[in-house]
Amino acid sequence: MGGTAELSAILLWISAAVLIVCVFAGFLLVLNNNRMIRHRAELAEATRLREQEVLRAEREAVRQTLQEVGKELHDNVAQLLSTAQLGLNNALEEPAPDPRLAPARDALDQGIEEVRRLGHDLNTDLWQQRDLVQAISATAERIERVGRLRAHVLVQGGPPVLPNDTSTILYRVFQEVVQNAVKHSGADTLTITIAGGASCALTIADNGRGFDAAHTQGNGGLLNIRKRCALIGYQAQCTSTPGRGCSWHIQQAPTA
Repeated sequence: MGGTAELSAILLWISAAVLIVCVFAGFLLVLNNNRMIRHRAELAEATRLREQEVLRAEREAVRQTLQEVGKELHDNVAQLLSTAQLGLNNALEEPAPDPRLAPARDALDQGIEEVRRLGHDLNTDLWQQRDLVQAISATAERIERVGRLRAHVLVQGGPPVLPNDTSTILYRVFQEVVQNAVKHSGADTLTITIAGGASCALTIADNGRGFDAAHTQGNGGLLNIRKRCALIGYQAQCTSTPGRGCSWHIQQAPTA
């Protein structure tokens, strides 16, 4: 009987030792797995930070390039055109000027104004000098100048008070909607309504051929427009039927 008790005790000790080893091995496995998870998370975070830094560097490079091009247009190119303008004006003051010089001078005047306007628009610090209404109005004027279509801007209330990032996203969404209308709608008129105040509601309507919005969710940048709006807590609704134009309504999403 004594030998049996001793054997049982030994087996119990062996079982306990095996159990302890298994628990310890499991602990080590869990610890190692947690370390691997943390390592992967650190790698993912490092990759994210690197991508952000690359994007930031690209934006800064583009911003600086645009500013330099704008300054070149405004200072040097406009100055050269102004010199040519002075020569044409002097030629037109002669007793018998060539009649072909007058329309050339008028075209040059328009060219100088356009170069100066482009130089100003290439300034990427948009929201330091103008608000969203002014940026949209300038784009609408440019659309009409190039003869693509008529663009009417209606402002309801005061200028919207928005953070810079919100203004930037809304302006980019506006550009995408207008680009789609210019390229694909066949419209000759755009009506842009801006409701200002503490937030902003933006409606962009065209009189083009329209489309079946229910079956065009992934085309024409529709999904991209909605995703951009969602980033800043806005929602974008598109209403269109074939032959009756298209209307986008963009406003703050209701809070839960």
